[in-house]
Amino acid sequence: MPIRFAIMRLPLVSLLCILFACMTGCSDEPEDYPPIVSDLLLVRTDALGRCQAAVLDDGSVYPLVSQDLWTDKRDTLVRCQASYTIENGKLNFYGLTEVFASRPYPADFILQLGDGVLPRDPMKVVSMWKSGGYINMHLSLMTAGQKGHSYAFCEDSTGCYSLLHSRPSDDAEAYSKNVYFSMPIPQGVDTVSFSVHTYDGIFTRTFCR
Repeated sequence: MPIRFAIMRLPLVSLLCILFACMTGCSDEPEDYPPIVSDLLLVRTDALGRCQAAVLDDGSVYPLVSQDLWTDKRDTLVRCQASYTIENGKLNFYGLTEVFASRPYPADFILQLGDGVLPRDPMKVVSMWKSGGYINMHLSLMTAGQKGHSYAFCEDSTGCYSLLHSRPSDDAEAYSKNVYFSMPIPQGVDTVSFSVHTYDGIFTRTFCR
């Protein structure tokens, strides 16, 4: 379930007052605003599902500017794609979307759960990188907007993993949609190889832990 967030909207009179104050300020020096960053991170929630803090992949932890952010994931860490700024030691979200971040399962286990096949419908790879104990990927999904796509991370052999993707039969490949996934790197693995089936063949990258 997507994380819900509400951002305060100012009435028109307030906006006009702010604009007038900016136009009549005594200083001609330009204001310095913190840059907006777009990245994957972890959001820490409390027992009610309220978002309490953000954990960056370098280990930094920031309290959140109050925006009344909630999710159905309680008392845990949620992997998200976020747009944010950091100012005065606090993090302010401008966009926040939960991403698929399941642990990998052995191929034999997945075969027993399904119909004896490992679905590998193709996707386009935009980028893939390692950070924060995850293999992260920015992929492009061809879709017509139908729901019902399913995903899993498969452990093909020790240190070798791949993406499983099953697309609904009634979803046409009308346009591309950006999606982000993160696979937690299993403990005790020194080298990780990850593969994605694409329209041009199998894309594979190898990372050292």
